[in-house]
This record gives sequence, structure tokens and C-alpha cells, in this order.
Amino acid sequence: MTSEGSTHSDCANDAASPISNFSLVLSKPMDSNITVCDNSKCDNTDSPSDDVTSCLLNVHSTNKCEPNLIHEKQSHKILKAVTEGDILSLNRVLEEIEQLSLECTDKPAQDFLMYILTSKDTGKTCLMKALLNINGKTPKIVHILLSFAEKKGFLDKFINAKYTEENYKGQTALHIAIERRQNKIVKYLLDKGAKVNVRAQGLFFNPKSRNNGFYFGETPLALAACTNQPGVVKLLMENSETDVTIQDSFGNTVLHALVTVTENAKPHNTFIINIYDKIIRSFKNKFLETIKNNQGLTPMQLAAKTGKLEMLKYILSREIKDEENRLLSRKFTDWGYGPVSSSLYDLQDVDTSSQNSILEMVVYNIHIKNRHELLALEPLNTLLQMKWTKFARYMFLMSFLFFFAFNIIFTFLFYRPHGNQQGPIALNLSTTSGIFQLIGHVFNVISSAILIIHEGAAILRLKPSDLQSVVSDAWFHVLFFIQAILVILATLTYISGVEEYLTFVALAVALGWTNMLFYTRGFQSLGIYSVMIQRVILHDVLKFLLVYILFLFGFGVALASLIEQCSEGNVCSSYTSFETATVELFRLTIGLGDLDLQQDSKHPTLFLLLLIVYVILTFVLLLNMLIALMSETVDAISKESEHIWRLQRARTILELEKRMTIYFKDIFKIGEKCKFSENDIRLCLRINKVKWTEWHSQVTCVTEDNELSQSNDEEFVLSSTSANEEVDISKRKEETSIMFENEEHAFLETTL
Repeated sequence: MTSEGSTHSDCANDAASPISNFSLVLSKPMDSNITVCDNSKCDNTDSPSDDVTSCLLNVHSTNKCEPNLIHEKQSHKILKAVTEGDILSLNRVLEEIEQLSLECTDKPAQDFLMYILTSKDTGKTCLMKALLNINGKTPKIVHILLSFAEKKGFLDKFINAKYTEENYKGQTALHIAIERRQNKIVKYLLDKGAKVNVRAQGLFFNPKSRNNGFYFGETPLALAACTNQPGVVKLLMENSETDVTIQDSFGNTVLHALVTVTENAKPHNTFIINIYDKIIRSFKNKFLETIKNNQGLTPMQLAAKTGKLEMLKYILSREIKDEENRLLSRKFTDWGYGPVSSSLYDLQDVDTSSQNSILEMVVYNIHIKNRHELLALEPLNTLLQMKWTKFARYMFLMSFLFFFAFNIIFTFLFYRPHGNQQGPIALNLSTTSGIFQLIGHVFNVISSAILIIHEGAAILRLKPSDLQSVVSDAWFHVLFFIQAILVILATLTYISGVEEYLTFVALAVALGWTNMLFYTRGFQSLGIYSVMIQRVILHDVLKFLLVYILFLFGFGVALASLIEQCSEGNVCSSYTSFETATVELFRLTIGLGDLDLQQDSKHPTLFLLLLIVYVILTFVLLLNMLIALMSETVDAISKESEHIWRLQRARTILELEKRMTIYFKDIFKIGEKCKFSENDIRLCLRINKVKWTEWHSQVTCVTEDNELSQSNDEEFVLSSTSANEEVDISKRKEETSIMFENEEHAFLETTL
């Protein structure tokens, strides 16, 4: 399995729940015919270890019947025979160990034979060894081994033996036969009593890294499903002993395992989806998809959390019309007329009213790289659009007006024109202006308190693993929170008569009007522009500032240290201290300074040389590099800025929905209750679509039986065509341009 199994290991996605970044060191391979030598000492991995206790059997203490010696000698022979497909040698060795079982032990012969046919350090039997080395003689060898075990009375123990080595613990011969795609041998093993609900729980089958194992759900059924063996899947599903609902170490069923191994390559996903569909249709329990794993996720929720686009699309839009399996449908076509169709989509586990909803999972999980593609799926796309149209845009507008008023009032309360009194002004409640000032301060404090509570709660809800989302999606929570703190500090220090209130005022005003950029996401063009600014600041400007500060600090200290003490009556250099030196250096960076030789420096030549080097490094190199990087970032972001804007707006919609009370949530609830059968009532979302392409491909020509009518029709068509050929052609061109205006989608969708 080390060879063929490695090809299947790529099926496990890095984002899948059982697999993360971790390096697993396999101390022993599952099977290898190459002996690895360590320090000039070679040990056969299938041979017994020296420290194995020889008291497993009560044998005569003679050299001929020494258990370890028998095991080492006969095990080597039989493993060599099954590996090479040597049937004659295999039969001869089996006769020898049968004779030894009569001579060398007073324990049951079954225990002795099982001991000889099994590796003591790994638990691997010669049957497993034969299946790991498939050749033309393997079916015959398997038949010989099982017949021998059945004849001697230890068939059940032999055929269901498990690996004991920690990396492959729990694996049986049935697992290996399925992985080797030996369908006939699989059927033969099942007929001989191989257990079907066994689980391979070794580290290799539950890898922490996709390159060090193959996760398939541990059971033989899951292994056959994940390796595209529909025949074996059907065979196992028809077996009365098979428990399809069995869960592995992660709580995953076979459906979870199929979702986990799904990739973004369509050919790979096709067989995964086909097998997934066959399992849920053929299984009598129609609620197999509702089983949750240890993370509390159904297969559909796992597909959303791991960004499995094709699998999620299949589940959300699955439509089954036969009555037996109609309960499995999540989409129902209600009616259709021409190219127009009306469909109902099941909102169970999709909308925010459900725990671990698909919508919240996709919007808030920044680790899903293709979130914008997932949100484009139905019914997620229409659901978000309807939420925006029904209540979110009005709440967004109210929030904008509130925040705009908050900034306006705060700005006018503390703005002091040049020349007016700069200190705190005592409130005079006997005047109208004093009353208005008091009302303004109270409004600012209350509004700031609301922002602190709301944004603080939003920040506390973020998990430590979601800190990256603060930078990418939730940065506004932090900025609004800081602004609210500054406003309260400014108000308190102003009323207390503290002169330093201006510091808080200046910071609060600057940050407050900058935060207005948050509301650009309500408009597509402005939202995309804001996304570009955000990405340029986070990706390019921050890197530039980090490097620039290092240069500024180093050269500032160096130049300040070269300035001599200013004597009385003399004109002092502008580089009198570290602070002034850094200011002058910054002016040089932006092209406002000069390189005049400073007469007060101890070493004028060195001083000028440092200035020149600084200008080359910052003004010439760093600034031009920043401009080039910003240009590349804008070009790259422009291609995905619309997707980022849509994600930001989706997050805003969900944030606004959380602010609503239960009463208003019930009023603005999306969807309608639909009754599909007596016991099948669901909350569904109706989506109407116009699909010209699919409709035209399904239209057929209808021919009248009446020959006279047909001939008249043909004459009419010919005359019409000859008379109005140019008009018809122009009309067809116009209709075609309308129908295929969007060539990327080739259909027009309208939502009701």
C-alpha cells in the first residue's frame, strides 16, 4: 500500500478536518521487500524481534521446538513464497508447520499455527503479505491460505487479524484487498467471513499531514468509496452486516470521508459525487446526511467549512424526483413555462436561523480561499441579496446617518477657529448654546458607550485563531472601538478642564472621519475603491514603513551625534537633536529638504556622505520601490476587488442581522414554509430563473398530421422568409445579443 496508497493520499485536502500541517515519521513501512540497514546491521521488518517473550506458548524447551526459532525460520519461508507467488514452496511450508504443530506444542494447534503465520512486531499475517504483493498467483495463494486456516479451525481469527503496529493499527486483509482493487478477492473474503465494520485507526490512516498518509474514514466501505470502486461499495452496501452509519475517530461517516477527499479538480469530484449520491439513495435510512461528526458538522456543513465548491453545489442543488428518495432533495422545481422556471431551495442548515449555518460559516471563515465562489452558489447568493433588499440596506443607511451625525456633532463641539480661545470653555446652561453643547456632549457619550459595548462584544467573540480576520474583514470593529474610547476621554478631559483634551480630540476627529470609509461598502464602485486602498495600506505601506523606520532611526541617531554644541551668538544647525534630525531626514525623503553642508558638524565630509547615502536608500530606492509595489498590488487586487467587496458586504449584512431583536427577525424572516408530503414540511426559498440556453436545447419540433395544413404552413413560411428575410435576420441578431449579453453565464437570473 505504500506505493499505490501514496497515489490516493493526494485525495485528502489540507483544509479537511482530520488533516493539518504536521510531519509524521513512519518508523516502519506497511510492507517492503527492501531491508534497510542501520549501522551495518540489517533486520527484516517481518522477522520477530529478539525481545519478544517466548512464553506465548507452552512449548518444549528444545532447539527443534524453540518458538522463536520456528517462527523466524518458517515465517521467512512463507513470506517469501507468498511474495513471489511460489505455490509449491507455500504448500511445502504449510505441511512443515502443520507437522510442527503436532510435535512441538501441547497447546491447541490453531494458536500455534496462527502464531507462526503472523509477524510478532506488526501483527501482519502472510495473507496480508500476499495481498500487499499482488501478482498473477495471488488469488490462488489467498485460496490456499484460507482453505488451510479453515481446515485447521482458525479461519475467523486468521482472516480478521489486524495490524498491531501503531501506524497501521486496525487494518485487516479486507482493507488491503479493497485498496489493491481486487474485487474478486474482496468478494471471496466476505464470503469466507471477513468482518466489514472494522476500523483502521493507525497514524497512517489519520494523518496530520496529507503527505504522510491517506485519510479515508477508517472503514472498508469508506475506503472503497474514496478510491472510486462503485462495485465494491454496492457489494458492501448489500451486505447485511455492514453498518453504514458507523463513525470513525473524528466522528465522520462515509459521507464525511467523501467530502474530505474532495478536491477542486472536476474529474476527481465527478466520481466522488456519483458515489455519494448512490450511497444516500441506496441506504434505507434517509437521514444519513444528518449525522454530525465530533465538530458538530454534517457532510454539507463540512463541505462549506473546507471550501469544497463542487460538493457543496451538488448538495445544495440536489433534486430527486422519484417518490422513494424525494426526501433527500434540497431543490424542488415548482413550475416552468418556456425558459422561466421557479424552484424551491431548502434553507435547513443554510440560513442563520440554524446552528453552524452554511451562510455564517462561509462568510466568517477567512481560511476558505474560495469564499466568493461559495457565496455565488444558490441559494446563498439570492439569500444574501434578499436580506440586503428587505432590511439590511435600510439598517445600513440608518447606521450611516447615525455615525455621520456623531462625527458632525463631535467636530463642531470641539472645533476652535484660529485666534479664538483654545482652552476648555465652561458650559453656561443659562444660554441656548450652552444647552445645545450639553445635549451634544451627552449624545456623544451615550453613542460612544453603545459603540464600545457593541464593538467590544464583537471583538471578544473572535477566537484566537481568527485574529487574521481582524485585519482582513473585521478591522472596523477595532477602529470604531478605539474612536469611541477617544471620544469619551476627550469629553471627560474637556469637562474637567484638562488642557490635554486637545490630544484626544485631534485623534478622535481624524480617526472618526477615516472610519467613514466603512460605509463605502454600501456602493459597489466606492466599495471596490476602498478595498484597493485597504489592501495597499496593509500589504505595501506597512512593509515600507517598517524598513523606513529602521533607516530613519539609524541615520537620525548618527547625524545627531555629529552635531557640535551650539555656542552663544552663533547660528545653530537645524540638526540640534534627534527629534529635529529625524524631521529633517523625513523632509529629505519626500523631496522638501536640501543637502547643504552643516558647518556645526564635527566631520562635515562624513556628515554629507551619510546624508547622500540616506537619500539614495530612501528617496531613490524605497519610495520608488513602494510606487512599483503599489502599482502591482492595484493590478492584482483589481481582478478580485469585486469579490472582496461582496464578501465585506455579506459580512455587514450578517452583522446587521445580529443587531435585530427576535421580534424583528421574525418579521423579516426570509423564506416560506412548503409542504411536500404529509411529514415533510420545510422552510424554503423561492428562486425564479430564466435560462434560454437550457430551454432551447430541450425544445423539439412539432409536426402536424394534417398534410394540407402542413403544406399551407410551409408555403406561408417560405413567402414570409422571402419577403422579410432581412428583417428576420436583424431581429434574430438583436434577440441573440439580448439572450447572451452575459457570455460568461449564458443565462439571466431574476430573483422574486
